[in-house]
Amino acid sequence: MNIKTKEIYSEVYQILNLLGNDYIDKLPTSLINMLREKREVNYNPEYTDDIPLNEQNIKKETMSIIALLYLNYWCEDENEKLEVKQILKSNEDNYQLELRERYNPDNIFKNYKQESKKVEANIDDETSMIPYKKSIFRKIINKLKSAFHIK
Repeated sequence: MNIKTKEIYSEVYQILNLLGNDYIDKLPTSLINMLREKREVNYNPEYTDDIPLNEQNIKKETMSIIALLYLNYWCEDENEKLEVKQILKSNEDNYQLELRERYNPDNIFKNYKQESKKVEANIDDETSMIPYKKSIFRKIINKLKSAFHIK
């Protein structure tokens, strides 16, 4: 397991300790034990309950795990679960839209055509092809081959 994963487990573990026993008691004991065992012992992030979590220095993956725990274990009823699912879907839709705008295949080819036109416009008459000249040794070898009818 890499160090980043261990740090994420440490962050989740610290947030759970900050939330208190009401939230920890709703989680499976095996999950808590796994977080405790696999976390990075030397990495102890400090969080305060005065500042919202999204304003503190927390990794995205940690926030994802907390959201998953909230959805699976802490939601009180089905309406709350539906609201959380809608928020997650909205976030995913926004992310996909952002990716689509950034890496739109239609725009990639438009940019390529514009760049190639710029390159063609910068070509001067002085930038012509340089004729290839055979070396004197190549000319001698070709004459000998033709004299002996060798290909």
